Amino acid sequence: MEKLFSKEELDEIQKNAADNFEYYWNVVVIDGQSNEKTIKTISKHKHLVFVIGNTDTGFNHLNDRHGYFSFQNFWIQNNEMKFKLDNPSKFHPKMMPIIDYVKIADAIFCHENKNVTKNHSPDLFDKYTGVHLFEEGFQEKYHLITYKDTKIVHTMFPDKKKYNKKVRFKYGKGIVTTKLKYTPADSYNDLLVPYENKDKITVYSILIRKFYNEKVERFIIQQHDSEGNPETHYILGERDFENFESFNRETLNLFQTADLGELEDIMAQIEKSKK
Repeated sequence: MEKLFSKEELDEIQKNAADNFEYYWNVVVIDGQSNEKTIKTISKHKHLVFVIGNTDTGFNHLNDRHGYFSFQNFWIQNNEMKFKLDNPSKFHPKMMPIIDYVKIADAIFCHENKNVTKNHSPDLFDKYTGVHLFEEGFQEKYHLITYKDTKIVHTMFPDKKKYNKKVRFKYGKGIVTTKLKYTPADSYNDLLVPYENKDKITVYSILIRKFYNEKVERFIIQQHDSEGNPETHYILGERDFENFESFNRETLNLFQTADLGELEDIMAQIEKSKK
């Protein structure tokens, strides 16, 4: 169930913002004892209040759902009440999360931009739709949602999905990991790209394994059982290597952020063949 701020919590946040305005104004506060209601910043011009929040509201929700480098998956129910992978609009990849988000919110928060026709929850929120002009000369349209009759930010997101990767597969890419095993009998280095369902159980994965004893690297797609354990392997190819190669942070980040569309198409075909 969605966890939004209650009237009492909103009152508490507003009182904190008013009593400690100079402390939060136009700075980013890092608090080692923060909670959902902790204020991160108050914007320079419109005095919008950004709180840490949770997965459903506030800065954490905004950044996890719409930040370009967020790797969380979100799921929605379709008309048949079945869950499908959502693809919420993403911010420009060069944006600095809290810094640029605040600038955009300040730019579009005004009475002229209040959007009353496309506000799906007018009893809970106020919605503002406007255009922000960047220093580089381009402009983009955004939607800002604040708690009703307050300046507390619920969320904000781009109008278009111009920075989104195309969704080709019904499961969401999880966190890419590496594993190293080194014994005289069996030595290898793995890079694993999991694809998860709504319950965060791995259904498919891309496995690149360097077999050190054989000096061979194999590219594998794995199909997992209902508990997330690999049960079927599809070897796509292999290559020889010399010396002691291993997966580094750069390779890890590459597979985390890259569009793996061709491999996702293969997994989609495997999934389709099961039916």
